[in-house]
Amino acid sequence: MSCQIVLNNIEPDALKKDDYLKRKIAIAKDVLDLDVIIIWPDSHKKNLALIQEICSNFKIRTYLWYPVLADISAFQVKPNQSVEAFNGELGHGKIGRWEKLGQVEEDFLFLCPNEEKYIMEVFKHYQKQLLEEGFDGVLLDRIRFPSPANGLETLFTCFCQSCQDKFRNDYQEDLNHYRDHIKRLFGEFKAMDIKDLSGYHTLSDMIMRNNLKKFFDFREQSIYQLTRMFADEAKQKGKIVGLNLFAPSIAPLSAQNYRLLSGICDWIKPMAYCHTAGPAGLPLEFSCFIKAILNINPALKESQLIQEISQILGSELPGKISGILENGVPENIIYQEMQRIKNFNLKESVKIYLGLDAVQIPGICHVDKRILEKYLGSVFDLNIEGMVMSWNLLKIPDENIKFVGDFLLKQ
Repeated sequence: MSCQIVLNNIEPDALKKDDYLKRKIAIAKDVLDLDVIIIWPDSHKKNLALIQEICSNFKIRTYLWYPVLADISAFQVKPNQSVEAFNGELGHGKIGRWEKLGQVEEDFLFLCPNEEKYIMEVFKHYQKQLLEEGFDGVLLDRIRFPSPANGLETLFTCFCQSCQDKFRNDYQEDLNHYRDHIKRLFGEFKAMDIKDLSGYHTLSDMIMRNNLKKFFDFREQSIYQLTRMFADEAKQKGKIVGLNLFAPSIAPLSAQNYRLLSGICDWIKPMAYCHTAGPAGLPLEFSCFIKAILNINPALKESQLIQEISQILGSELPGKISGILENGVPENIIYQEMQRIKNFNLKESVKIYLGLDAVQIPGICHVDKRILEKYLGSVFDLNIEGMVMSWNLLKIPDENIKFVGDFLLKQ
């Protein structure tokens, strides 16, 4: 069992007060037999030193949680440095985007994986953290292009000069030709009838058309090559490498290819977050995708579109977008997501540690014991290899930690 912890914007004295951090970790160690804590550090070195000292005393390993392309602690991504959509827009899109973008701690502005100048700045910072901080492993995060939460346009990135040069070198074609293909696809969305959806088997089928195959292959290869560079650096230093990936139903939309990426890591954490109304959470990503289609084609009926999307996903979503955001998606979707991973036939040496949201953050996620019981029932039916309680130990109530521990003891 492992969990994640975020140290951003916390004054060092706050974690020491009343032995708060030590007590929190002690509870998790005692009831969960916690063996790994995955740490998103920040500029306060004292916080990292404190948690590593506590973990050492409890014989808990520590992994570096490193966001590669967005919200990097040492590199503030500006809109003019972020990915370029087919229509020339930079950074966030407009169609279906999450209305809270720019209002939360993380910006979700993504660097282009092919923009060498910026990537090398990030890579040097990453190398330094691996060398200096004594981590046993690393979890690579934000190894993707933007998701539906950033707006539908951003699923069709990137057209920056670096991508144009690389695409011409790799495919001997002009990347700009694909701008027109994508514009035509948006025209098809506008004219789409609800019956047209019956021919799709995945969400990615809706956007990854044959005339865009090279474009989407280029995106996946770009993410793979970037991730391999960061993973190889960690492995050369003797570190365990994990990847934080979207659940399989939405991973292809952001150019995460499980089969490709599994060849360069030791373990994968699928983010099967059923009750998170934030980026990577299934409720938000599904609702933004659905909202985007309705924005383009208002003639479609919301309830019918959601019913067709439910058929594609193999799980019955609430009948309205507001219901998806407020109530989450059915926990049984975890079974469907894990079956998709099983169908990838990944090599046995790559472990799958299911990521479950267990936090309580107002307006974003509220997981209680009732939800945890459904989660854990699904998990044991799947006979998975491990779990990561996500995504911030400091926001997971003690009663949730204890409930999980009690449930495990009864099995």
